[in-house]
Amino acid sequence: MGCLRGAFDGGGLTTDWLEGNKLLQSPAFDAELWNLFEMLQRSGPLENFQSMLQFCLAHPQARMYDRRTFYAFRIDTQRYRYHLRFFPQKKKFYIFCYQKDRMREDLPTPDFNYAYRKRAKKKKNRGERA
Repeated sequence: MGCLRGAFDGGGLTTDWLEGNKLLQSPAFDAELWNLFEMLQRSGPLENFQSMLQFCLAHPQARMYDRRTFYAFRIDTQRYRYHLRFFPQKKKFYIFCYQKDRMREDLPTPDFNYAYRKRAKKKKNRGERA
């Protein structure tokens, strides 16, 4: 659906919205996202940079490695799923938003016989062995 990106700078917090699928956005989603964001700011890890850092350090099992180290969390509500990525070394965070009922749509159907077909094609009749 989209991503809320934020950064701690100076003494404040700046955010911007990176649009995903506009068709899935609704007033109900906007209200839920902003309520969640306000809760995380009011009494959670997004209150300030120190709160985010302490939250990450208190959850070492959430530490992940990519090009940069980050901490990954997930919040599920009745209709939506939010993936939070905190980057303490850069003082940034991302909240990726998904609509749960759309997460499995449009995925390709796995071909469970793919590996077998490849092996079957490689076998050729080589005649009898002496």
